[in-house]
Amino acid sequence: GQVTVEGPRFVYPLSLELAEALTGPRAALVGDAAHGVHPVAGQGLNMGLKDVAALTEVLVEAARRGEDIGSSAVLDRYARWRRFDNVTLAAGFDGFVRLFSNDLPPVRLLRGLGMAMVNRVAPLRRAFMQEAGGAAGDLPRLLRGEAV
Repeated sequence: GQVTVEGPRFVYPLSLELAEALTGPRAALVGDAAHGVHPVAGQGLNMGLKDVAALTEVLVEAARRGEDIGSSAVLDRYARWRRFDNVTLAAGFDGFVRLFSNDLPPVRLLRGLGMAMVNRVAPLRRAFMQEAGGAAGDLPRLLRGEAV
């Protein structure tokens, strides 16, 4: 069929955005609703998958204990689990984007030295790749391939 424009165009700014609170009354934010990061290599998707897996684990454990899964006590466990990781990852991605979008000679020099070090030091390279692949930090069981 025919494709038609249904509304005005919108430009979404590529900037760091973090929700002030990850939970509210009987609600939890995950993925792009919880954090907006520059689309660097799908890292926002990795963060969202961690959010969903963590929320799932918290809710399943609460249900097994007979808790109200929508209570603030239960949802706050999810928020506490994800807050630090979300903030540090978002800040890291933001810094990474700023570093690679800057063309000042001293910044280029530092960037080149840093990349050379990552390429030459195997443990640093592995840590960098693990973080970039979303497999670092306090991973929920689902992301470790375990049952919930």
